[in-house]
Order: sequence, then structure tokens, then C-alpha cells
Amino acid sequence: MNKFVRFGAFILGAVVLTLLIRHSGPAVIWRTLRESAWVIGPVIVLWGTVYLCNARAWQLLMPNRPKNFTVWRAFLLTIAGFAMNYSIPALSVGGEPFKIAGAATWVGRRRAAGSVVGFRFLHSIAHIFILLVSMIPAAILLPHTPVVFASLTVLSLVIGSAAVFLMSQHRDGIFERGVALLGRVRPLRRVAAKLEAKRDVLQELDVELTAIHKSPGQYRQAMAMELCGRVLSTLEYAIIFYGLGLGFDVMRAFVLANLATLITNLLFFMPFEMGSKEGGAFVVFHWLGLPAELGTSAALLSRVRELAWMALGLGALLLLGDVKQKVKASTTPS
Repeated sequence: MNKFVRFGAFILGAVVLTLLIRHSGPAVIWRTLRESAWVIGPVIVLWGTVYLCNARAWQLLMPNRPKNFTVWRAFLLTIAGFAMNYSIPALSVGGEPFKIAGAATWVGRRRAAGSVVGFRFLHSIAHIFILLVSMIPAAILLPHTPVVFASLTVLSLVIGSAAVFLMSQHRDGIFERGVALLGRVRPLRRVAAKLEAKRDVLQELDVELTAIHKSPGQYRQAMAMELCGRVLSTLEYAIIFYGLGLGFDVMRAFVLANLATLITNLLFFMPFEMGSKEGGAFVVFHWLGLPAELGTSAALLSRVRELAWMALGLGALLLLGDVKQKVKASTTPS
């Protein structure tokens, strides 16, 4: 993304966040944050469990993996990758090369690359599936108007189609097919031609990506772990609800977590989710009939948790030895 566009998006997000804080009332936000700050500890612990589920799901995507690629090492790479993704202004992709370089120490580079891409697919499928499920309580809790029902119906169809597409790509492979697709787009044909010269490598990567489907039981376990992590992550807002004096409302938290995340993903170009995270929570709070100004406070509490785990993830780099050097070496032109 052009640096001027990123800067403009950052300024826009900062303006939105400032307006939200002003609308909600700085004094109100400060009071609610001060009174509910105790929830930060529990949500940090909760997300530790979520990342552990992510790490185990990633580990399970590698059948017959070496025993020394333990869940502890997968966990450290997972939280370090999250920290790198979160600290990059847009797109959240910086952590993937890091995870590949780190896992390659134990499983080999191509297998690591296939597993990381496979996990991104699995992560997206689980996310979409839970989002699809959230349409049911959303239909119950959101205003019962024709516009809302029509929007939820269309959204469900789009989400369902996306899930089917991702599952088929995970099963059939994407590297070779991706090159063929690039070749059909005229501006990208040069890129496709360069990748075509490495077809044997792409075939091997597709083999690694789809290897898990030869062990369907293990794939189901990986999906179950990822779905478990996704469901647990939605409890963050249930805890925050309780801290804000709204009760431990799991159903509303489930809807809020998914719809707010959807809004944030649609505004992926906003650096650091600036304004989009808070704006999404503000809007969904209003849709759910909750005090909208508390949505800003809820999002800020969630952001403190993100910053805490970013710090822990950067700390994990110290426990991963020379992985950083391996990343630099793998990205430096020879």
C-alpha cells in the first residue's frame, strides 16, 4: 500500500477515534476504564488459551512432524508472529515469514511454508464458520426490521460461499493454481512467468499444504482446536461486559465480537485498526441496544489486551534464539 495512502488512513482513523472519544465523553471513558481495569488480567489469560489453541492447531497440520517441534515452540512462534503482525501498520502479514523461518529449524523450510499457509486457511475457515453461526443470535438480538433480516441473509450467503471456497483451496492446493490465475491477469504475467520457473517448488509446497487431508482425523482435531480458540476469543467481550456493569452476557458478546471483527476486517487498510476497532464496537453496541458510548471503552480495554500480548510476543523472541537471524537471512537477496 502506498505510504501516502497509509498515512492518510492513519490520520482518518485518528480523527474517527478522537470523535468517538469526544462523543462518548472523555470523563465517562476514563471512569469506566478505571473501574473496569481489573478485566485486563482475565482477558490476557483468556487469550493465552486462545493462542495455545492456535499453536496446537498449527502443530496438528503437520502429520508425522518431528517430536522436537513441541507445542511450546509452536506457541512461542505463534505469539511472536502475532506481535509482528500487530506492529505492522496494515495487512497483518509480517508474522508469517517469521513463523516459516522459525518452524523451518525443526521441520524444514518447505514443510514450514506449507503448514503456515495451511494454518492461515484453517484460521480463516474457522473464523468464517463462527461468523456464520453468529448470524443466528444476531437475527434474534438485532432490530427486527426487513433491512436487518435482508442484510443478515445476504451476509450469510456471502460468508457461506467464502467458506466453501477456502475449504476447497485448502484441500486441492493453491500455489500452482495461483500461478495459473496470475497468468490470466495481464499486468501480473511477468510475475507468473518468474514463478512458473519454480513450478517444482510450488508443487512441493502444494503437497505440504494438502498433506493433512491424508490424515482426516488429525485435520478434524486441528479444526476443532481452532474453532475452540475462536469461540473462547468471543468470551473476551463477555468479561468486558461484566466489568462495565452490563452482566456476563455471552450471547451479546458473541454477536459483538463477530460483527465488530467483520467491520474491522472490511476496513483492513486502517493502520493498527485505528478508529475501526473502536468504531465497530460503538456501532454494534448501538445495534444491540446497549449504551453506544460504552462500546468505545470496551474496544479500548480490548486494545490494552492486544498491546500486552504484543509485548509478550516480542519477549518471546528472546526465547527463540536465532530465529530473527534466520528470517533476515531468508529475506536477503543472494
